[in-house]
Amino acid sequence: MVFFTMGQRIRYVRKFRGMTQEELATKIGLSPDENGRTRISQYENDIRTPKDDILKKISEALDVKSFYLSYDEHTAMTDFVFTLFEHDDAWPISIYKKDGHFYLDLDNEVLDDFLERWMQKKADLENGKISERDYIEWKINFPFIK
Repeated sequence: MVFFTMGQRIRYVRKFRGMTQEELATKIGLSPDENGRTRISQYENDIRTPKDDILKKISEALDVKSFYLSYDEHTAMTDFVFTLFEHDDAWPISIYKKDGHFYLDLDNEVLDDFLERWMQKKADLENGKISERDYIEWKINFPFIK
């Protein structure tokens, strides 16, 4: 699951850098007029996906690794890390270490409810109250099955 789309990430970094769509268009070799601005807008709104050479230019212009903007080489772990970063913008995450282990406090009622339900399903599976099939069924149909 991707929290930010490629276009949203382009917009996020562009705004973080204090750059207008016209400035980004010029930096990647597009005209600074409405055509260049329209193209950047289309990328940011996921109407168009930049080709690899354009994505590289956008990455260089925004001074960000193309890896962040693209999904080609992402793994489940990198997607998870980026999702945590993006959630931290919306709902700050507290991180602490205890007994050599790291913990995240998401401080979000919806996520707390989900984690409570997931913990119970895992316990039910481990205790034999539900089958592996029931557990998978719950996961693939979440949030529709309680």
